[in-house]
Amino acid sequence: PISVSSPEVAEAAKLLENAFRLINIALVNEFTQICSANGINVNEVIDAASSKPYGFMPFRPGVGVGGHCIPVDPMYLAWWAQQKGEKAKFVESADSINRAMPKYVAQRALSMVDASIEKPRVLILGVAYKPGGGDIRETPASDLRHHLEKLGADVAWHDPLVPIWEG
Repeated sequence: PISVSSPEVAEAAKLLENAFRLINIALVNEFTQICSANGINVNEVIDAASSKPYGFMPFRPGVGVGGHCIPVDPMYLAWWAQQKGEKAKFVESADSINRAMPKYVAQRALSMVDASIEKPRVLILGVAYKPGGGDIRETPASDLRHHLEKLGADVAWHDPLVPIWEG
């Protein structure tokens, strides 16, 4: 632990750290879509970029962000900025990108299904917001499921660490 001059500094540090993660996840999620549109394997690109010793921090693409810290806390930063007449443009943009990922993933997944299949069956493996735990707070899997169903898929799920999800 480190000491800071006030609780406000400690809370601002937490907001900065979580906003940093939100923004970098959004960057890689947006970059994933660009790579996909160009037929490039984004994980290969991330691995190559990770080989550089210049402080690159790898983030991996996903369905979105979940939990309390990353999708929620940075929005306090945006609110805090508004209270003083400022804007948190990066945070708001990153939030928008990450919230759009479940729809993008659903569309992309179903685009890989044979068009002759009228009601594709999709299995979501893992509904917790991060590996190794059963926490489903703010999980992007909920929106993924919604978008898959809206696009006509029959959706099932499996997560050995989550015994009950959405009833």
